[in-house]
Amino acid sequence: MKVKSKFKQNTINIIKILFLFFILSPINLLSQQSYDITFKIRDIYDSTIIIKSYFGKDIIVIDTLRKNKDNSFHLVKDNINKGIGIVGVGKYEIFTFLFDKSNKFEIEMDGDWNYLVKGCMDNDLYFEFQKANTNIRKLEKNLKKELKDNNIANKDSLENIYREESKSFINFQNQFYKNYPNHLMTKLVTAFEDPKIPEHFLKGKELDTLQLKEFVYYYRKHYWDKFDFSDPRLLGTPYFFKKLKTYISEITLQKGDSIGESIKDFVLLASKNNGEIYEKYIVDHYLKSYRNVPFSYSEEKFVGIVDRVINSQTTPWISISEIETLRIESDKLRPLLPNKIFKNIEGKDFEGKTYDLYDLKNKYIIVYFWSAGCESCKMNLEVLEKFYRDFKKVYDFEIFSIDLDDNMDKSLSFRKNHPFDWIVLKDSPENLKEKYNLDIEMTPDLYLLDRDKKIINHTPIYNQIEETIRRIEKKE
Repeated sequence: MKVKSKFKQNTINIIKILFLFFILSPINLLSQQSYDITFKIRDIYDSTIIIKSYFGKDIIVIDTLRKNKDNSFHLVKDNINKGIGIVGVGKYEIFTFLFDKSNKFEIEMDGDWNYLVKGCMDNDLYFEFQKANTNIRKLEKNLKKELKDNNIANKDSLENIYREESKSFINFQNQFYKNYPNHLMTKLVTAFEDPKIPEHFLKGKELDTLQLKEFVYYYRKHYWDKFDFSDPRLLGTPYFFKKLKTYISEITLQKGDSIGESIKDFVLLASKNNGEIYEKYIVDHYLKSYRNVPFSYSEEKFVGIVDRVINSQTTPWISISEIETLRIESDKLRPLLPNKIFKNIEGKDFEGKTYDLYDLKNKYIIVYFWSAGCESCKMNLEVLEKFYRDFKKVYDFEIFSIDLDDNMDKSLSFRKNHPFDWIVLKDSPENLKEKYNLDIEMTPDLYLLDRDKKIINHTPIYNQIEETIRRIEKKE
């Protein structure tokens, strides 16, 4: 539930929309082209097909095409990002193709992957590569199926056939990469090779576990060595985001400063290698991902990015006013990051008894902001209530809650019909802001604190509090 005035909240939303517009707008203009493509698809009875493309994490619907009198489909469209395109019927993908240098061409395809491309060598080579790959995978699948029969007489013969076919396919691939070094398939294979492991990190053929920390640092630093940042087509494939996600989520320590440093390294590397589209993409994606995301530690990650990445030197495409907006938002979150000491809230309950947050000596304290008129606060509330009844003494925790509803009648009515077993104070968002510099925009809003009132977790989701406490207790 919103606890600010509608006018103020709408103003905030407009500012955020404008901010995202100014960040997003330049990205899509960097690698776009107009296309005139005719698709002739045999063995298809549908009257419409859908053309899609990849852009980082997203699949974008470009157009829905209706069948012409000659049974062809015709796409004429401006501002399409280069990369891999998709031809689909309903929810199903029929085949993929390339949006590349040639802007006018024809693709004819049947149900057995027999293809004919006119006017586009890049797509002709792409289908040749895909068909060879499909054939070897099909052979591998059939061979495994046949080899399940232990009594098969020609087992050695089948294995020899597969070895020869695999060797031929590898030779085909290597020759393809050599002959067409700028083709998208070649660029993809090169871009997603893992960094070579230096011998001093090895103990025999295995990683030296005593140097694991140094190796992870080396691996992260060299993770993008073979990625061609000057080629915007890689962003238009389903593979770029998988590599990016591995970089941020798996080989970067999941702390705000570490994530900020990894993104900064990426941005500087992309900038050095003419990869403006990649700089903007990573900054835009992770700012949006960690901005007001309703789960643990997103604020820490957001602040880490703003602190280490967002400035006029590293992100010159973001205006000074937008940078200032991000810094203000970051500074507002900073006091409420994990391991920060929470403000000492004090106030009276409905009977006039005074409570002080710092007087509580429990192992865990849940600070719970809610509103009597908030419908979202009531959703799954029984989860928190059951956890409190069953495990309050087991885990030694207390709930210190503040009702922020501006309608006292609603608050009194709720308390009468649905009394809580825990501490309930009455306050207002305005007073919290003025007295404690706590800006509570939405309810429910929960903070999990330790005995020293340090923040462990922040979430609007009731059962996440329970999961966090259980996880900590299990480790102990």
